Amino acid sequence: MFEGCVEIRNHYSDYLDGSCDPLARKSIRFHLSYCASCRQELEGWETMQADLRGMRRLQVPPELALRLRVEVSREAHRKWLGWLRVWLDNVLQPVLLPASGGVLAAVACFCLIMGSLVVPVSKTPDVPLGSPTPPAVLVLAPIDFNTPDAAVIVVVPVDAVGRPMRYRVLSGATSPELLRQLDRVIYFSNFQPATWYGRPTDGQFVLSLRRITVRG
Repeated sequence: MFEGCVEIRNHYSDYLDGSCDPLARKSIRFHLSYCASCRQELEGWETMQADLRGMRRLQVPPELALRLRVEVSREAHRKWLGWLRVWLDNVLQPVLLPASGGVLAAVACFCLIMGSLVVPVSKTPDVPLGSPTPPAVLVLAPIDFNTPDAAVIVVVPVDAVGRPMRYRVLSGATSPELLRQLDRVIYFSNFQPATWYGRPTDGQFVLSLRRITVRG
């Protein structure tokens, strides 16, 4: 069955353990009957086997078994967490990418809208809403008339839209020419109406006109 020593020696382990089939065992015995070198090699195997059987069996420390069980449990836990992480990545990644893009777009749009809605700060001081304000002159028409040395004091009523109404001269010398000039000055000027709690309302103001003489 076997043709050489090398092939015979490859089956020494099975021959000594008694695990080879009867035909192979018979062939090995026949070869050993005339091959002294193989018999000597087999004797070395038998001696080594006897020495191994004579060695004292070492007992496994109890803490080693416990340590092994702990490591096995940790490894199983790591595998479970890795599987869960991969599953979550596969499930949530297609959802999170469009969602994050939508959130960024919404934030950008919100910033643009808020920037466009910023009200410029007015340099004019705010007027308390609860305080009434009298009418004021926005643009006064050119004054080109002569008055006496005493001032001419005029009360000018102004309606809620800033239009002057019929005025009254409180003091000062008047004449038809002076009244015509006062008409031109008052009715061609622009006024800001009075306010009450922030709402325009009717009011009146006092205008004082005095001649200024410049001497050279």
